[in-house]
Amino acid sequence: MAIKLIISDLDGTLLNTKKLVSTATIAAFAEASKQKVASSIATGRMHMAASFFGKTIGSNVPVISCNGTMIRDINTDEAIYEEYIDDTVSEDLLAFLYAHNIYCSWYIGTQIYAPYFSWDMFPGYRTVKNFTINELGADYKNYTKNITQIVLRSEENIPTDLLNTLTDKYQTAVKFQQNTGYTIDITPPHINKAIGVKRLGEYLGITKDEIMVLGDGDNDIDMLKYAGLSVATENAIPEAKGAASFVTDSCDNDGVAKAVLKVLHNNI
Repeated sequence: MAIKLIISDLDGTLLNTKKLVSTATIAAFAEASKQKVASSIATGRMHMAASFFGKTIGSNVPVISCNGTMIRDINTDEAIYEEYIDDTVSEDLLAFLYAHNIYCSWYIGTQIYAPYFSWDMFPGYRTVKNFTINELGADYKNYTKNITQIVLRSEENIPTDLLNTLTDKYQTAVKFQQNTGYTIDITPPHINKAIGVKRLGEYLGITKDEIMVLGDGDNDIDMLKYAGLSVATENAIPEAKGAASFVTDSCDNDGVAKAVLKVLHNNI
């Protein structure tokens, strides 16, 4: 069945290690658009980043952010689908993180909140135009409802014992995703990118067999297994490669562009 929608992860996939989209990748998606193949994003990042890079590749359909907890219109930011961490859990988790002086950020709607801002905590957002956050200091208690995702952030590796403590404390109340060593995403327990891909496909009237996804990390595995055609970059973790239909070149060698063109030219 012909591919009608291409959905790409951002970091380690669509973006190179400089956190930029290459000209070859932009050109590949332009060719996809000419062939009436839509494009979108599925990322662990917030909606602002998904929307920004979605527009960079010429997307005109909704984008998936926060590991599948949110789908919003790329132009109007209108919510199409959202899932939240239980409010009681969010309140308790933020209180724990603040009490133990553990830096975190969290998302409510299109906004991002944190105790304070430092580029050292958000290095991947330097290439997102107009990126801003709401700095709350210690006054966070009025911002604990309808949270889609909480992100632990550190300039150094996040200690394994911290993750173990949080896992033991919250067990099945939340899900820990995309452990990069420096960040850990915390979402509602039943959410992953495959849920977002499924919901977006249903919204657009596109079946899973008509969807192509690209990814590299642990939070991409579910959608790589779900979609009709899935691609991992050469720099992907082994589990992602094992879940993919095929492996393309690395994110620094236009892997996404090569995979998109391969599909458009029916070379698979």
